[in-house]
Amino acid sequence: MARSDASSISAALIGQQSWYDYMGLEAGTPNTNAILGAINGVYTAGGAFGCVFNMWSSEYSGRKRSIQIGCVISIVGATIMTASTGVGMFIAFRFIMGFGIGVLVTLVPLYQSEVSPPESRGLMVGLHGVLIGFSYSLTGFITYGSIWLPFSPRWLLSQGRSEQAWKVTQKLHANKKDPEDHFAHADYNQMQAQIDFERQHNAVGTLAQAKLAFSQKSFLKRLGLGFLVQFGNQCTGALVINNYNTILFSGLGITGGTPLLLLGFFNLLTVPGNLFNGLFVDRFGRRRFVITGCIGIIVCLSGEAAITAQFVETGSTNRVSLGFGVAFIFTYVVFYSSCLDATMYLIPSEIFPMVIRSFGMSWSIMGQFIATVILLEAAPTAFANIGYKFWVILICLTFIYGLLVYFFLPETKGMTLEDISVLFGDPVELSFEQALSKQEQGGDVVEDLGKEVKLSEQVESVPEDGVKHTHADV
Repeated sequence: MARSDASSISAALIGQQSWYDYMGLEAGTPNTNAILGAINGVYTAGGAFGCVFNMWSSEYSGRKRSIQIGCVISIVGATIMTASTGVGMFIAFRFIMGFGIGVLVTLVPLYQSEVSPPESRGLMVGLHGVLIGFSYSLTGFITYGSIWLPFSPRWLLSQGRSEQAWKVTQKLHANKKDPEDHFAHADYNQMQAQIDFERQHNAVGTLAQAKLAFSQKSFLKRLGLGFLVQFGNQCTGALVINNYNTILFSGLGITGGTPLLLLGFFNLLTVPGNLFNGLFVDRFGRRRFVITGCIGIIVCLSGEAAITAQFVETGSTNRVSLGFGVAFIFTYVVFYSSCLDATMYLIPSEIFPMVIRSFGMSWSIMGQFIATVILLEAAPTAFANIGYKFWVILICLTFIYGLLVYFFLPETKGMTLEDISVLFGDPVELSFEQALSKQEQGGDVVEDLGKEVKLSEQVESVPEDGVKHTHADV
């Protein structure tokens, strides 16, 4: 949750002359631009390593413990960054901070998706984006609060801890309208059936998961789509605008402390934007939100490129025209936060099967950090040397991203995490509809709070190839 706020702190620092003075830097020089690029680049590189760490930790220690580890690492990184006495020390602990954020930004949406019912999964993961605006200063409280989080029931089942998994599932789906827990039973039975089925892959350990993920065509497609969503979202220029916000506002003729004030409002807009996303993404779908966001962002970036070419680079003092440049930046964040921000975490958190979910999610988030390290390293120098053409590059990348989403990303709204496998051509051992139907008919029984789960007979279907398989006939 602290991902964007950690970046926002960087944006706020580079907007203050006192920070340059403290670090012995002169704003606007090639050397300072290179250092700013390094500060942001090292942070995102740390995030990429955090994703790699997650591939192991989230399976070995579980989602909950790994989130707690990420909180502790983030606190250490932030504390020593605050106490830094020079640029070298600051950059070194930007890496540590990035590492912690890499852990959190991967596992928080993954955890949220695994404990959410399908009809409100978009809202639950969307809250990840809503809370970004508040969470950085609350990192210590989040660490304490994580003690009270339940473990992911899917992870518990994968570890053979069925009793705990049932208790968590029952609590998550508790509903007065369903006193006999039909929904919870069905969800639990489907999770158990699919995990038992996926265990046939024998993908135990990070290397085994990686080998499996890259050896099966349907898994490769998921890896590609997860990476695309994360990489493509950053190619819209989100963190470029966020991290160099105060510099952009200064170029548009805004001086003094006003750029910092505008930065605050810029980040504040992400809260209602992400809330809007969470409330409606389950109704209108992931694809529609991403494509709409790309169209809106292309319009905003085109306007920003035109203003930069015609007024900023010519040294114009036309306040009305420069004011439109500010308006385009704020319109950009409206489209990004309401259509893309939370959605980019929602999609990879739900498209992977349990057998490679932690690896797939970590792999996907690496796409974000790889794109970010490229763009944030290049941005200060690019703005100085090619000006508005850098906006044109972002426009082209956003257009390509939107096209790829339109042609290749399937819609997943309203489906359970297990049923989503059908969209990629993989078998589902027990569909949710079958599990719910059997539960209502008394075919599945959960006794003694999950100590014993008896799955009724599996449905056998014979596909066109004439080979009998055991899976859901969906």
